[in-house]
Amino acid sequence: MSADSCNAKDKDEIQNLIEEMISAEESEKRSSLAVAILELDPENPAAKYVTWQELDDEESIEKMNLLYEAIDTLRPSIKSHEEIVGENDYSLFLSMLSDLSSFLYFKGEKDKAFEAAQELVDLDSECYITGRIVYYSILVEKGEYSKVIDAVDADMCETPMGEYCRAIALFELEGASGEASDAVIQAISLDPDMAFYITGMWAFDDEEIENTDEDDDYMDELMMQSAILSELWAATDERLAFLSVVVFAFGYLTGRVEEAEDIRMLEDGYKNVGCLEEMTEARDTIHALVAEGREQAETDDEALLLFKDMRERGIFS
Repeated sequence: MSADSCNAKDKDEIQNLIEEMISAEESEKRSSLAVAILELDPENPAAKYVTWQELDDEESIEKMNLLYEAIDTLRPSIKSHEEIVGENDYSLFLSMLSDLSSFLYFKGEKDKAFEAAQELVDLDSECYITGRIVYYSILVEKGEYSKVIDAVDADMCETPMGEYCRAIALFELEGASGEASDAVIQAISLDPDMAFYITGMWAFDDEEIENTDEDDDYMDELMMQSAILSELWAATDERLAFLSVVVFAFGYLTGRVEEAEDIRMLEDGYKNVGCLEEMTEARDTIHALVAEGREQAETDDEALLLFKDMRERGIFS
């Protein structure tokens, strides 16, 4: 809290307003509470942050100082692990860094975006996804593949973004190795549907997005990760071909590849490499589990295990 001159009554009132502002769902309510807080405490970082969040795109660029000031006010206490007023300060600081990193990334200021994302990842135990999207994607874009692997290994938060970027890094360093394939399998296991958006097999439908029952933050993160990962994997034909082998096989086994023409194409390919019988048997195993009423998460995991087993036996070498 920056208002050292506030008396105890003011501090209590400010804290109550902050808690109400953070929990408010309506934009107008959040903005009005931010104004009320800044009248009592002109340097309040939470109120500055919310004020910046509620600006439109053009104004948010013009008033970036609000976000930077909010971060600079909180940083000393966060970094020194001091006891700070308000239990939300740590999460608030991470949220600020997450927003800053993605904002700068999409403005094209990737060096600054990376600095903010790295600060987030170094501090974060709450698994903010957006900052990690920026962090890992920029490392891959820079070609710092060993750093990608080390960073993902050190990260306490397991994310599709991290695993897909680890897979790219391993592929670039080792080629189509078993370890690189395992990283793709692990990434798919964390969010099975995402793989089909990354490869372009599926596309986001505007109406479906508007009517989704999923959490809004999840959908935003899914679209952001899918778009960025699609570009990273499509950077070379070799990368995309490597990813597609796993994703198409997973789609074939789980029924996510539905078009008859696509199924025929895959089966022709499997026949040419001599694994059609193994693939159809594995597919039938998964379909039998579905017919038994098994949960999709369980059948997805089984499909990935079957693919991994076939790969380890040299079928997809």
